[in-house]
Amino acid sequence: MPSGPNGLAIGALVAGICGGPGLGTLLGFALGIPALVQIRRRRQQGFGLAVAALVISGITLVIGVVAVTGIVDEMRDRVAGIEDTDTTELEAGDCISSLDDSSRVHDMPVVPCTQPHKAEVYHVFRFPAGAYPGPAAVGEQSDERCATAFEPYDTPENEDLEIYYLFPEDETGWEQDRSVLCIASAPLEPRTRSLVG
Repeated sequence: MPSGPNGLAIGALVAGICGGPGLGTLLGFALGIPALVQIRRRRQQGFGLAVAALVISGITLVIGVVAVTGIVDEMRDRVAGIEDTDTTELEAGDCISSLDDSSRVHDMPVVPCTQPHKAEVYHVFRFPAGAYPGPAAVGEQSDERCATAFEPYDTPENEDLEIYYLFPEDETGWEQDRSVLCIASAPLEPRTRSLVG
């Protein structure tokens, strides 16, 4: 006859649930693994409890690692002078340390223009209120207006710069913000001076 539930398995489950991603995770592993060994040797009940404790501890470990990594990255960015800024708050003269290749960008890492940076917002304009004209029309107007706004900066020392722009790509974005960011990017080497300053 199998004996009652294994005490270590119960303790591991309680620790995993109540202890959180720190001590609870450690206790969940420290008690859950020996619990499985005891359950097998003694033919006790509680195998499911021990496995659940290990699963919960594994999940909280992953959550803890992700949280710590995020905090470390944020602290490193602050030390480096990098501040993630919502795209709706960017202004001409804001320098960006790196560009995201994703199609939808919600914030950018802004740094002082004296620090190495890959891009800079050189012009911002806003479409007038009205119905969303569609991405093709918005993109065409953005291309024309950003190209015109770049003309004062089109000098030999800036010939390597590439022009990008961020604009509302759908009706939801249009309702939230009709601004267009014109961005000059340095594809070869980071710059340490402002384009518009």
